[in-house]
Amino acid sequence: MKLLKKYILLFIFSLSLFHFLAAQPLSLQQKQAIAFLSGVGDLKQSSNWPNVKPAAFFKNLRKNITQPLFVYAGNNTNFCGFAAISYTWIGNSPLNYAKFMVELYSKGESNLKDEYFNPSLAVKKEAGLLKFKGELDINPADQLLFLSLADHFKGYINFFSPNFHTGSEDKLWAATNFAKFNRMLKKIVGYNVHAVGSDLLRPSIKDIPKFLNKKILENDEVFLYLNNSILHKKDHNKIRTRIPTHFVVLQNISENNGMVTLTYWDYGFKTLQQLPIKIVKKILFGVTWCKKKSTT
Repeated sequence: MKLLKKYILLFIFSLSLFHFLAAQPLSLQQKQAIAFLSGVGDLKQSSNWPNVKPAAFFKNLRKNITQPLFVYAGNNTNFCGFAAISYTWIGNSPLNYAKFMVELYSKGESNLKDEYFNPSLAVKKEAGLLKFKGELDINPADQLLFLSLADHFKGYINFFSPNFHTGSEDKLWAATNFAKFNRMLKKIVGYNVHAVGSDLLRPSIKDIPKFLNKKILENDEVFLYLNNSILHKKDHNKIRTRIPTHFVVLQNISENNGMVTLTYWDYGFKTLQQLPIKIVKKILFGVTWCKKKSTT
């Protein structure tokens, strides 16, 4: 019964947040990105992405630009690292994001700073076809981006699965380790990145809530690298009970009598959760904080 009440409260919180965000005026950067999309006009069906329809592609881009909070990695995929990076990239540089996505769709390739993206033929054929992934099913632009990022960026965790095959979005091919995530933040978003922690050893932070709250007060963007077995249950992750697999964007944190209250972005929503400090210490494997700078 207590668990049911918790989920009801979280649902009400998420619904209220949705209505609040829908009523917020667009920022100048968001208006510029929407104006850019309007100036592009009607895109023709891209031969490079045969299963991504231009109307659905544009609809997805506009939704992301106006409401980046709802970028969603999909049910049971390993796209969470790419979704977290997309969330902060779109939120802080929507015009940069829009230009990159339109060029990648139109030409099948695009440059982003010093990175040249030309996804494999298998990836280009798969985008738009992912099914049974929740809302990701109807967001072909997100499918295109997540698949392209997974195809381009590699870490040691991808060594035995370097190439895409049907279903790879659920497997190690799409997984992101800590160093790879931090490298993507530098390359894609252009942040000055600092990090503590690793894939195997937890960071030696004496007072975690105080440390994280200080970063937030300094106007840093803070990402947490977690063992998500407590936060989420993934069907394909049943054996991963003691290793980190998940990235969230921290919004707020406080501690009172050994209980830590966190607000964080995760899976297309802001989540409010309360955990004992001993659990926070157990699931936290990495902290990344970034000083923002222009990506245009």
